[in-house]
Amino acid sequence: MFNSRQDNRSISFPAFTTSSFVFLILLFIAQPCTPFELLIGTGARDSFSYFAGRTICRSVEKYEKNVTCQLAVAEEASDRLINLQNDSIDLALVSSKTIYDAFNNLGLFQYITFEFNDLRLLMPIYRAPVSLIVRRDARISSLDDLAGKRVNSGAFNTLENQIFKKLMTLKQWHKGDFTLYENLPHSFSQDFLALKAGSVQAMLHVGMHPDTSLKQLLADGRITLVGLDDLDVDQLIEDKAGFCSCQIATGTYPDIKEDIKTLAMETLLIASSSTDDDTVQRVLSALLESKQHLQYAHPSLLRQQIKVTTLNESYLHPHPSALLFFQAKRNLR
Repeated sequence: MFNSRQDNRSISFPAFTTSSFVFLILLFIAQPCTPFELLIGTGARDSFSYFAGRTICRSVEKYEKNVTCQLAVAEEASDRLINLQNDSIDLALVSSKTIYDAFNNLGLFQYITFEFNDLRLLMPIYRAPVSLIVRRDARISSLDDLAGKRVNSGAFNTLENQIFKKLMTLKQWHKGDFTLYENLPHSFSQDFLALKAGSVQAMLHVGMHPDTSLKQLLADGRITLVGLDDLDVDQLIEDKAGFCSCQIATGTYPDIKEDIKTLAMETLLIASSSTDDDTVQRVLSALLESKQHLQYAHPSLLRQQIKVTTLNESYLHPHPSALLFFQAKRNLR
C-alpha cells in the first residue's frame, strides 16, 4: 500500500523526506513563539480586584513576551468560581471568605447547588482590611463598645453586612441591642454622610488603604478608626472561616498615630485542577520577578511572605505545581 501511494505521487521519496524535515524544523522553531492567551476573572471595573488583575496581567505580559493576558469581569464572585470550575477562564481573584462560603454553602452560596471541587490555590495576592469607623464623640474604643450605639450594618448582603452579622453572632448581639440599626449602602456615600452627620455612630468598611474618600472623612477630626482586636475576633481567625489579621500602618492617614490591628480577608489567585503545570510555573515566575513593580502599583500586593506551609494549611487545596514552585524557591535560598 505504501509503495502504491508512492508510485502515484509526482514527488520523489528523497525530496519528500527533505521537505518533511525542513517543515518539522520550521514548526519546532515557530512553536515557542505561538501566542498564549491567559484569561483572569476579577471583580467589577471599579474594584480593587480589577486593579490587581490588570496589574498582574501587565506583569505577566512583561516577563512572558509570547503571552497575552486579558480580564474577565464578573461582579459576583460566585460567577468567577463557576467560570473557573467550568474552565471558561484560566485564573481568578477571589477572597478567602468567598471560597469558605462556597465550600460550606454559606451566604449567597446557600442558594447555589454547585460543587467547587476542582478549584486550586496558586498564591495569596493581597489582604483587604475590615475597618471599624466611629465618631469620636461616641466613645467607642473597641468592638465591645458598639452595644447600645447607633450603627450602620451595611446594605443587605454586602461584605460589610455579612461581616457585621458575623460579629453580632460572636458577641451574641441582636438588633435590639443597638439604639439604631441601619442598613445604609455605600452608593452615593450614604453611609459616610450618615456617619458625618451623626445619625449613626459606627460602621464597617471593607476596602484597601489608603482610601481617598476615607481620608476626606477623617480629615475634620470627628471620625477615627478603631481596631478589631479582641479574643472573639482572634477565635474567628483561628477557626479558619475565611478571615485573617492585618495591620493598618501608622501614617496611612494623618489621624493614625500607631498601627491598628484589625480583621481582613485575603484575596487569592486560584486556578482549576486542570490548569497545566507550565501555565502555573510561568505565571508564578512572572509575579515574583515583578514583585517590586506590583508593590509600586500598590503596597498591599504580594506583601505577605509565601511559604509552602501556608499553602498546605489552606482549606483550598494548592495546585501541585504551585507547591513545587515555592518548594524550589525555598531550596534556592
